[in-house]
Amino acid sequence: MTAMLFARAFGTTSTLQASKVAAQFAVRFSRSNSTAASSSSSQSSSHDVEPATGRSFSSLKGVISNETYNALVGDMKLQNMTSVQEEVLSLLPEIAEPYDPKTVVTESSPPRDLLVRAKTGTGKTVAFLIPAIEARLKAAEKAGKQALLDAGLMNDRNLERRAREKFQKDTVGALIISPTRELATQTANEAIKVLRYHKDLNVSLFTGGINKRLQMRTWMKSSRDIVVATTGRLRDLLNSEPDVLKSIRGTQTFILDEADTMLDMGFRDDIHAIQQELAPSPQRQTFLFSATVSPVIKQVSKSVLSPNMKYIDCVKSDDSPVHAHVPQYHTVLPNAAAQIPHILRLIAHDQLTNPKSRIVLFLPTTRMTQLFSTIVRELSQALPRRPQIYEIHSKRTMDSRVSASDRFRKDKSPASILITSDVSARGVDYPGVTRVIQVGIPSSSDQYIHRVGRTGRQGSISGRGDLVLLPWEIGFLTWQLTDVPIKPLTTGELQTQLEELSTKIDSGEITMDLHGMRTPLVPRISEYDNAHLEILPRFEEDAIKETFMSMLGYYFARSSDLRVTKNVILAGCKDWSTGAGGLEVPPYVSEAFLNKLGFGDGKYSTKNYGMQSNNRRDFRKPIWEARGSIRQARTEKQEWIKGGQSGFSSRDQVWSPGDDRRRSQGSGGDHRTPSRSQPWSSGGDRRTPSRSQPWSSGGDRRTPSRGSDREYPARNQSWSRNNGSDGGRSAASY
Repeated sequence: MTAMLFARAFGTTSTLQASKVAAQFAVRFSRSNSTAASSSSSQSSSHDVEPATGRSFSSLKGVISNETYNALVGDMKLQNMTSVQEEVLSLLPEIAEPYDPKTVVTESSPPRDLLVRAKTGTGKTVAFLIPAIEARLKAAEKAGKQALLDAGLMNDRNLERRAREKFQKDTVGALIISPTRELATQTANEAIKVLRYHKDLNVSLFTGGINKRLQMRTWMKSSRDIVVATTGRLRDLLNSEPDVLKSIRGTQTFILDEADTMLDMGFRDDIHAIQQELAPSPQRQTFLFSATVSPVIKQVSKSVLSPNMKYIDCVKSDDSPVHAHVPQYHTVLPNAAAQIPHILRLIAHDQLTNPKSRIVLFLPTTRMTQLFSTIVRELSQALPRRPQIYEIHSKRTMDSRVSASDRFRKDKSPASILITSDVSARGVDYPGVTRVIQVGIPSSSDQYIHRVGRTGRQGSISGRGDLVLLPWEIGFLTWQLTDVPIKPLTTGELQTQLEELSTKIDSGEITMDLHGMRTPLVPRISEYDNAHLEILPRFEEDAIKETFMSMLGYYFARSSDLRVTKNVILAGCKDWSTGAGGLEVPPYVSEAFLNKLGFGDGKYSTKNYGMQSNNRRDFRKPIWEARGSIRQARTEKQEWIKGGQSGFSSRDQVWSPGDDRRRSQGSGGDHRTPSRSQPWSSGGDRRTPSRSQPWSSGGDRRTPSRGSDREYPARNQSWSRNNGSDGGRSAASY
């Protein structure tokens, strides 16, 4: 059972299976299979947007090509535009006109570049795809006519067709950069739907997780009309594939989707490197879409957009940072032991208040996502409805992530849960989500906003957001979410609400179809406080320890957002490992590993949030220590412990009390004190071992120590110079 739980929490897919999946996935985006790919997606993201009350899509008839119009109005059944769609598409057909080098661009010239501010779930994908496709059609038509002029002919369909095909093979129509694989995949699927009746236009997808050779095989066989890519894979191809670089340099339209997310993820240098390979403005048309317009976004816009750009703001000044109709609650847990029971109650509450419960559960790290996925699966039988559980994180293969995303999107069961890291936070649409639960702090306030944006779509009033924090995480709420309308909810209040609701259902006062689940509900819900304690002992300790290490790396980097010291974070994570993780003692963390994480680099805060501070001065030591030349002296100082009996204490060795004879450096005989670099070689029973020498038999008075904290290694481990559960790994490993 232990091995099964550990494998389930940290399992992988075989290389052979991943290769087969990659081949199937590559074919999915070929033009010959576009219809199948289009029909396989359960619902277009354009259907999961804000209420569309703008002008009708039928008003585009005659403005855009008939093929595009038929796909939008016919197959996709779009009727009215959202605000961002209306603002952008009202610029047609001028914004889709190809670049003319003879035209002098002035301030009064029609804008070609756009900076668009719009919330998630507002139909941005359709808004930028239509102008890009229409611009590609016009540019290809212009290339065909230019070939006729160069040949001195009035009409030659074959020559014109060959010229268009060559142009489409040598240049890229629209290069769309997305921050994540999932968003890139969704955008590519959406483009395939819009291009259904354009037999000569193709979509290419470049993301990690898929065999590069398979992607290049499709690339070499088709035209390069719409290219959707993530920054990492695209830069790899630009450096290794000359044919890709050649076509990218001829890009007509450059589109940055979710630009603020890319900057938050550290892709600014990648964006700059890609931009350097493109033609300059105004020869290159650029659309930049972002949910926020921060100072960093303004800096990037100045470098990628022409001065004659148009700014479109689809977020009203009086709008809430998140959808105003989504109720939001935060819970500061009394202790780490309450974390899992509270999450179970939130899931149960959603299942009892929604006939079709669809929950997205966000975790801050990959290891936490793996661990909590297993915990929720094991405890799912205690819930009112046993849910379908899907798992997405960076350790999953690309196909596994896409498959889980698609299955959750198409899930028709009474209850389903998507447990995910931030790879699902931005841009990816999941229709009908009833609740978003965030465990731990997000990477930023913007990330919180976009996570909550997964629910409450289409004006739904059933959506809800819950933020679950440990006591030492409250600083994020105080300092980062000041403008968010989020209400407090205690664990006791939720427990009372759930008990009252369960009692009414058990008594028949509220009728609910629980699909054969055993009743009554009240006894099951009352067991949530102890339910997780039964399964945690079956987990491998390494699973909890690795999760603990990933938390250290994540939270240390965000100590300034929390306004606490790293000492508080370390103590809080240790408390989590025993309270929520079920370990008997916290994992040992070596000093070297803490230094890698920047332990002690930050400013100190007076806030400890109930955690014992490790910054207290040792009053046994003189206050002038570590000043000037005394710093060197302290390293080699031998300090005597006052008391009835004497003993020797250095940073590495400790004599146990009871030895009444003083030992000084170089005293000779068996009573020598070893230097820091020289272990004992021979002599009597009073030797002190070196740091690299574990204790052996004999010698009742020898006691190893790790300094003032006296943290001992895990069982079955002996002392070594760098002993610790980090195993030499850095925070980047998690």
